[in-house]
Amino acid sequence: MYGYAGKILRVDLDAEKTWTEEIPEDLIRKYLGGRGLAAHYLFHEMPAGADPLGPENKLIFTTGPFDNTNLPGSSRYLLCFKSPLTGGWGDANAGGAFGRMLKRAGYDLIIIQGSASRPLYLMVTDEAVSLLDASYLWGMSVADTTEKIRFDYHNKRLQVATIGPAGENLVKYACVINGFNRASGRSGAGAVMGSKNLKAVVAFGTLDTRVYDRVRLRDRIKELNQLIREDAGCQVLGQHGTASGVGPYNELGMFPAFNFREGYHEQTPSLMGEKMTDTILIGREACPGCSVSCKRVVQVTEAPYQTQPVYGGPEFETIGALGSCTGVFNLNAVAKAHELCNHFGLDGINTGLCIAWAMECYENGLLTLEDSGGRDLSWGSEEALLGLIEDIAYRRNLGDLLAEGLKTASERLGGGSAYYAMQVKNQAFAVHMPRAKIGQGLSYATSNRGACHMQGMHDETIESGRLMPTIGIDKKFRGISRMSKKLKPEFEVIAQNLRGFQDSLIMCRFITWDSGPITPALLCELIRLVTGIDDYTVREGMLLGERAYNLCRLFNAREGFSAKDDTLPGRMGEPLPRGASAGSTISEEDLAQMRSRYYELRGWDEKGFPTPETLKRLGLEKEVSQAGIR
Repeated sequence: MYGYAGKILRVDLDAEKTWTEEIPEDLIRKYLGGRGLAAHYLFHEMPAGADPLGPENKLIFTTGPFDNTNLPGSSRYLLCFKSPLTGGWGDANAGGAFGRMLKRAGYDLIIIQGSASRPLYLMVTDEAVSLLDASYLWGMSVADTTEKIRFDYHNKRLQVATIGPAGENLVKYACVINGFNRASGRSGAGAVMGSKNLKAVVAFGTLDTRVYDRVRLRDRIKELNQLIREDAGCQVLGQHGTASGVGPYNELGMFPAFNFREGYHEQTPSLMGEKMTDTILIGREACPGCSVSCKRVVQVTEAPYQTQPVYGGPEFETIGALGSCTGVFNLNAVAKAHELCNHFGLDGINTGLCIAWAMECYENGLLTLEDSGGRDLSWGSEEALLGLIEDIAYRRNLGDLLAEGLKTASERLGGGSAYYAMQVKNQAFAVHMPRAKIGQGLSYATSNRGACHMQGMHDETIESGRLMPTIGIDKKFRGISRMSKKLKPEFEVIAQNLRGFQDSLIMCRFITWDSGPITPALLCELIRLVTGIDDYTVREGMLLGERAYNLCRLFNAREGFSAKDDTLPGRMGEPLPRGASAGSTISEEDLAQMRSRYYELRGWDEKGFPTPETLKRLGLEKEVSQAGIR
């Protein structure tokens, strides 16, 4: 089987045993890998209504067919599970070397079930698989855990995917981090590992991945790397990282400040990637096989915000969530906040937006000094920002409430605090202002994992005139403003299907269309070179993406989600007050009209459930009948 190890590693933590299975070849053509393949196993094997923090939840580590081939952008892995944050579909995607090393150890997937009676870690190599005592690691930070395991084995090449104290304390948006700073954030994978008493998964191997046409693939890799080096967007990412977007987004009025009240702020330039490059940047890192080097390495030496370079540096999302959304415009303080999230194993987006919500509640008298454990939660308080991160990780004082996520926290607090909770399905908004990019708002509302910026595309793509006729983004989209409601349902359906295809291959967003030069047609060519499937087409890839997206939708439907959950906070109905996007808004009526059209295009009924015709077209009839849902 070209492009695959062909094996699944099964882990039963209750019995502390492991075994291997082969991947059925018919599933390869249907799902390829990544999100699609994991959705198949999670949907079929996890019972409806399972407690996300109970033994029935399954945690799946999955690679894609391109892992360990040296293709740029392919060194990634995906975690899939029932989310303790949303109660529905959960996934988290990370780069670094872990996915590549898991493939080198001889496995395409790890499926973990049960809950251990004591702290364990899983060691996976091409020679053996072991469940080992992790009692001595429990309580350690991400960096200390990684360094200790590598020291114990005298091997710095070991790839360690671990949780920190936040995962151990079951913070609903705790994440899993590999390579010290590559975070599988969003959705709460770290809490799932913590509930299973699983501290880390360690991978090491020396196996090659068999590819169908190694000579042609090697030549194509050289050509792709040249395309990437010549791509203007990739060049900027290499120079200033993802934070290169902070300045342009602010100028366009779509970089959120003060808990999404504004999309522009005059102090935001102090957080720009260019500022980071000129002040605290000391290095750049790249994932294996990639020439972009978008990962920042920073060091702050001035008290009180000294940072450790091992934890990397702030990204676009954490700069907005931990910085401008909380009113903190000191780059050194934001760098420290980013470090603390990696240290404790917290998703920086949910963490920052929960703190911003608390600050707005404090401003409006809904939280007091007594509620906050004596912390002054005024906007821009760097002390409150850093202190609350630690409180969340250890569930202390107000941190215990914030650890539950925005929807749950606002429901418990009451008093109208839900209006300040920038979330969908309990997942905090990513740092993209929906009122300034309307399609993004629709994507937030309909995403299977909540307010997700990674499972749709961004309106500025079509506003800039970047079209892709082979997938349906053709001349009819030309000239469509990001603030227009026109054709946004059409755009997001295509976008979400494309993301399903890309996430089944697990390819990096920054080098694949719409951000980079690798088009869907190129992906299909690479599938042929790697797997030997010689008739794979863009049409089939987009159908796969649609199938994966609908299967995750079925997963959510089985857990009780419906059209009522495809919504946005009331604040989105307020016109933006200033900046280049001033006046733009998404009213409830706007969203209802777009959502209705979106359902129609998807082939879903008014409840947001796929019709029998849609299920038949996607080959998902058995899934529905077996799950007993309708």
